Amino acid sequence: MTSSNTAPNAVPRRFPGIAIPEPLAKVWTLAVPLVVVWLFSFGASALSQTAAIDLGYALANLIIVVAMWTFIGNSGVLSFGHIAFVAVGAWTLSLLTIPPAIKSSIMPELFPFLRDAQAGPFVALLAAALVGGVLALLSGLAFMRLNGLEAGIATFALLMLVVQILTYWQQIGPKAGQSMTGLPRSFDLQTVLVIALAVIALAWLYGQSRSARMLRASRDSVQAAPASGVRVTLHRLISFTVSGALAAVGGAVWVQLNGVAQASQFSLDFTFTTIAMLVIGGMRSLWGAVVGTLAISALSHVLGLLEQGVQLGGVIVSLPSGSRLITLGAIMVIILIFRPAGITGGREAMWPFRPRIAPPAMSE
Repeated sequence: MTSSNTAPNAVPRRFPGIAIPEPLAKVWTLAVPLVVVWLFSFGASALSQTAAIDLGYALANLIIVVAMWTFIGNSGVLSFGHIAFVAVGAWTLSLLTIPPAIKSSIMPELFPFLRDAQAGPFVALLAAALVGGVLALLSGLAFMRLNGLEAGIATFALLMLVVQILTYWQQIGPKAGQSMTGLPRSFDLQTVLVIALAVIALAWLYGQSRSARMLRASRDSVQAAPASGVRVTLHRLISFTVSGALAAVGGAVWVQLNGVAQASQFSLDFTFTTIAMLVIGGMRSLWGAVVGTLAISALSHVLGLLEQGVQLGGVIVSLPSGSRLITLGAIMVIILIFRPAGITGGREAMWPFRPRIAPPAMSE
């Protein structure tokens, strides 16, 4: 007779693979996003001039989405207010790099210390990160005790408050409805790429820290974590501050590419687009933030071309204006229904050649 039972001394079989030390496996989770972003940038910049322009904005969005992941992905608390830090970063860099003569002309009521201030682009970039981090720290002292919907509403209120201040406070900006112009273009595409790669590395380093690990523990069980000695509010505040500083860097890069700063640019559309990139890619992983941003940026470029009309053979294919946001919303709904964890499943890029253990062999 033939027995279907497993032999007691059956030994699991091991599929071929290459095992690497755990530290190198962790570095792999950083190396893959960096290489993918570099390859994506190389390909897009070589494709066309229009693609190169869109690539600059894609890299700026990537910085912002990675900054959002630094807080949202590690804490599990959804924030609708990170564009406030983007706005503050853009505003700071603009005020520090626009020549004083132009500032006096378009912003006559500006504070004297802001009117006379002049700094190089990289000093202004660091100042933007500092201002964004300080704003995140001060607001986080009140917000980081909140959970769920309350936290989302509070951060959204922060965004509305910042936009209103930038719109109507003429001592720190132009008159309502006007823009800051005269911003010198100091960052070329290669510089923007280097900044984006640096931000990814900084976010990864924070993700490897003890504070981030404690924060992820509270994300998985916000009730049990304090009982285990995790200071949830403190670690959320640290993450929120780091995230705000990185988001301000993204705003500074974005306004450098845009050349014009106006408070109304930092609207709900901006918030929705960046959150969609994070959700579609997988908000629980840095790899998801990178994949979501690059995928949506590539799709947005194609849809933008179709909105303008693309000739295929003897037929001009075109889409109505606004198709990009509609398509983005539809994709987000589909992802949430069929793959709630995002394209990456919320997992980091793992070493693909680890040996896998097969089930024990069956004996006759």
